[in-house]
Amino acid sequence: MTLNTRLVTRKRYLSLLITSVFASAAAMAQQGEAEQEKVEKISVTGSFIKGRIQSSSASPISSVSAEDLANIGATSVSDLVNTLTVNTGAQVYSDSFEQARSVGTTNINLRGLGVTSTLVLLNGQRQTLSPAVTEGGDQFVDLSSLVPAIAVQRVEVLKDGASSLYGSDAVAGVVNFITRSKFEGLELDLNYQNNKYGSDEVSLGAITGAASNKGNLMFAVNYLTRSNVPNSERRDDYAAKQDSWSGYGFPGKVIAFDGPPGPPIKLIDPVCLDGSAFEEFPGLVRPAPDGERPSDGSCQLNYGYYGDIIAEAEQMQAMAQGSYDLTSNTTLFSELVVARNRTTIHSVPSQPQLDEVRVPAYHPDAIEVGGADPFPGSASDSGVLFIRPLGAGSESNVDDKVFRSWRYQLGIKGDLPNYWSWQASMTTSVNETENSRKDVITDNLQAALNGQGGPSGDQYYYWLSSSQHKNTPEMYDFIFGEFGYKAKSSQTVFDAHITGDLFELDAGPVGVAFGAQYRTDKLEYDFNELSNELAFNFFGGGEDFSGKQDVWAVFTELSVPLTETLELQTALRHESFDIASTTDPKVAFLWAPTEDLSLRASYGSSFRIATVFQTDSQFITPQTAVDPYAGGFAGGEEVSFISLLTGDPDKPLEPQTSKAYNLGFSWFPVEGLSVSADYWRFDYSDFITPESPAALLMTNPDSEQIERSPSGEAVKITTYYRNAGSVETDGLDFNLHYDWSLDELGTLRTSLDGTYILSYDLDDPLLGMIDGRGNVNDNNFGVSTVPLRANLGLIWNHKKHSANLYVRHIGDYENDNDDNAKVASWTRIDMQYNYQFDAWYAEGKGPRLTLGASNLFDRAAPQVRNSIGYDATVHDPRGRMLYLNIKQQF
Repeated sequence: MTLNTRLVTRKRYLSLLITSVFASAAAMAQQGEAEQEKVEKISVTGSFIKGRIQSSSASPISSVSAEDLANIGATSVSDLVNTLTVNTGAQVYSDSFEQARSVGTTNINLRGLGVTSTLVLLNGQRQTLSPAVTEGGDQFVDLSSLVPAIAVQRVEVLKDGASSLYGSDAVAGVVNFITRSKFEGLELDLNYQNNKYGSDEVSLGAITGAASNKGNLMFAVNYLTRSNVPNSERRDDYAAKQDSWSGYGFPGKVIAFDGPPGPPIKLIDPVCLDGSAFEEFPGLVRPAPDGERPSDGSCQLNYGYYGDIIAEAEQMQAMAQGSYDLTSNTTLFSELVVARNRTTIHSVPSQPQLDEVRVPAYHPDAIEVGGADPFPGSASDSGVLFIRPLGAGSESNVDDKVFRSWRYQLGIKGDLPNYWSWQASMTTSVNETENSRKDVITDNLQAALNGQGGPSGDQYYYWLSSSQHKNTPEMYDFIFGEFGYKAKSSQTVFDAHITGDLFELDAGPVGVAFGAQYRTDKLEYDFNELSNELAFNFFGGGEDFSGKQDVWAVFTELSVPLTETLELQTALRHESFDIASTTDPKVAFLWAPTEDLSLRASYGSSFRIATVFQTDSQFITPQTAVDPYAGGFAGGEEVSFISLLTGDPDKPLEPQTSKAYNLGFSWFPVEGLSVSADYWRFDYSDFITPESPAALLMTNPDSEQIERSPSGEAVKITTYYRNAGSVETDGLDFNLHYDWSLDELGTLRTSLDGTYILSYDLDDPLLGMIDGRGNVNDNNFGVSTVPLRANLGLIWNHKKHSANLYVRHIGDYENDNDDNAKVASWTRIDMQYNYQFDAWYAEGKGPRLTLGASNLFDRAAPQVRNSIGYDATVHDPRGRMLYLNIKQQF
């Protein structure tokens, strides 16, 4: 008996299998001399050799079935991400604070190695990266646009490096969404959810399919609409730690830096509007109410009040999938997915005025506060204005961000004699977005301060709340414009592979797979005219840009049964792209010394190439930082400049490289009980990080990357993405499952799954070595890394009734942005009850009714000092969520 057969035939092991598809795939047909009986064999994630099952892999794999997704009340694939204990630092819940560029998207981040270091597949094939990027310039697969949730049959998670088979991005592992391609009939799914803040979510899903002896068709669609949760609605939960006060408010302040010797001349309106506060600078006195010129201070604005912790959203995904047998051994297959997602962003009424604008001495507001000579001795006879043109008392700014995507696959596969098989396919996918935000046109604001604004060209913009004059709507239309761009990413992949048995050894057949792949990735950014001209104060812009990457790859995989209990699994892939190439091996062993115990070990190297955005971006943003050569003072002074972040053509980015190790076991001591654990380690080097303009100014003010004005101040700084950092992390995954019968009361399944991180060490290019384990890592390129995450589950079934309870625990950690203050541990309880009604028509099924609660006891997310008051990459901020689900199959 071979090792694979032993593992498949174990009764105890079969109890672990989540879906019957794994068991059916393990069935082996007997080879006949006259005719080869056609038997479907499948490959699981992590291997191209068919006939395997998940249990015979030497790499750690977990599987989440459609039933598992229903048990957690998931209405989209995004809901799965935060329940996975191996996920660390993903962006799941769209908010306008922590996802400034990528709001409206969802990603996954295995092991905290970066959202670009987890390869996401749909039915084993790649998907284009989103044109939206993280603040670090990382592109990723947007899970919100990937596939209708109702179409998902299972999600396989390979928790090990896999570049030796899949190529770039498979550093921390692979997440493969597998669909219900052979579904027959009709299924409708309606879900309503409401949280404690009054936000509603409604989702409707439908799937239908039909089959014949020659092929099958499947269609699925999901529609979801969600109302927003304003930050103002949950102020009591997070206000103590929310740090979102800005010194730029309305009314503004004017400072003349070039006045007579002594402190700068300041003109300040102390009458701050409701919703703001007056900040008194240290050692200075609040302005007197008798009209005396103010000494110092500023009207602050709490910009966090205006945003959302959960954005309003409307999402639609649709899928069509089919196959047709051209001959008894050849099948044509195809797949089409389309998606449209709209996210409505509520944000601060206007952004701080970072571009320098000046108030002339003759401005009516300057005379009102400062008298006939407001800037005595000033060489320019003017002062710099610090303001938000719209501040307290104004409504939130509202913008829509729209993502559209489509994906098409056409392929052919077939069987050859002696159980060899082959497959070839072409997959192309596109994701595009439109983004627009209101912002100040700096030249128009300056003209209005000079009295040359408005439709007639002779009007002032007034910056005092106490002014006798008020700004008209026409004035605001004059100084504001629409910053905007369209972005599009696309990918086309041609791949082919062949797999079968090379020859027979005493312990069993030697399985092999050979494959090749070509793919091209493209990215295009098209800014509107004003953004091209860098006309805006805050959001910047730049020249239109585009980029492309071409990648060629070949790979092989080998499975050798060394003995009846020991199997060697190896893989090797060579990948060549525009600026470099890499060859990555993997070797793994699976040893089953007894029927009840199997041991696994693996080692492999992986890599990730730079994204097209990191190599070709021309995005420019206004910034401020201290320039040591500015102002003529010791230490310099703060200046405003524009910053271009792009790839350095003289020093092309090398691939990020990783070495991954895994050692684990699976043990089945008694009937119904399974225990498994894995030790894992990743050594990740040449991490791609962006240079800091502020750091460049302080450490190398004479750099050629800094352009200066004739007076010596920095006006433009070009920074580059560099291979500069590294991450070393290791930890333990553990899980325990026990099934037992309750006799007349049904069955009960218990489970305990968790991840414990032992280390997360960062080598930061500016800060050196950092122990990032158990920290928010806000001051370095790492992610929030919680040492312990665990889920305890109970699932009870009895005839028409079923219920489940999950206890989800996230351990405590520290915030490096708050003097290492402790972020409390968080435990929430999710519960669900299901009832299966009798069929209401002949030979059919009745509806299934589900009532559930996520975060049943309404545990608020722990407070963290940042702009929103909690850690959006770790905790769910929505509070108690009650939901009702009705599912009907026909």
